[in-house]
Amino acid sequence: MAARTVALTDTLETFRTTVNSLSQTDIGDLATLTTTATSVVGAVNEINATVTASGFTLRDESSTTQVINSGDILNVVGSSGITALVSATDTLTISVDDIIAESVSHKYNADGSNTYTNFSITVAAKDSSHIYNGTGSGNGYKVNTVFSPFLKFKVGNTYRFDQSDSSNSGHPLLFYYDAGKTTQFSTGVTTNGTPGSSGAYTEIAVTESTPNILYYQCSVHGYMGSRVDVESSNIIAPTFTDATGTTINFATQGFSIAQAVALG
Repeated sequence: MAARTVALTDTLETFRTTVNSLSQTDIGDLATLTTTATSVVGAVNEINATVTASGFTLRDESSTTQVINSGDILNVVGSSGITALVSATDTLTISVDDIIAESVSHKYNADGSNTYTNFSITVAAKDSSHIYNGTGSGNGYKVNTVFSPFLKFKVGNTYRFDQSDSSNSGHPLLFYYDAGKTTQFSTGVTTNGTPGSSGAYTEIAVTESTPNILYYQCSVHGYMGSRVDVESSNIIAPTFTDATGTTINFATQGFSIAQAVALG
């Protein structure tokens, strides 16, 4: 910064010229400010505020970071089953559909790299989203935070219902042929530990002989869980409707299929 001097004997015009030179050369012309402020002090304050709130850092689960600076745009893109909606200048809502069955059951997990598909189980008071709300126990299972969703299992996969959360205490999860727990299904089913304690789980290995319909339920309380559909060849209790609209359950009575062949 250049030094500016004036003598006591200088004229007022000389003093004005010297000060203006100082302002334009060393401070700059206020008319060229790109801020909304009209004074040097105001501009400095505005710049300080901008620098302080210049942005933020995003970090993912692998600790990779990305700095979002002031003026940058963070673009959140939805995909199948996931929607992202900006409803206000400071509100971003991300919604995930109940896609547990479709998203995890189609991954083959017996390849040695991932020996089972894990479901995190908690217990909470039922609400209207539970299929058996108002029936049986007032509590229900939540699977990955969703109230007792329908699940779809694939042959060859193993599924683990992790009951480590303390809310599972007194609610051991098992499998049954029907929602009312008339008959338990135990083939390929393994239990470990005490529900509500670390390491507790119920696990099922699905094979071609696993029934095509099962129910995951609490062995102590009624109707806490929901249904599992298995794409296997073991069909349980098939029913048919005849021409009069009458439902016939062939699991309780014998039947035969006759074939008529017209010759000639």
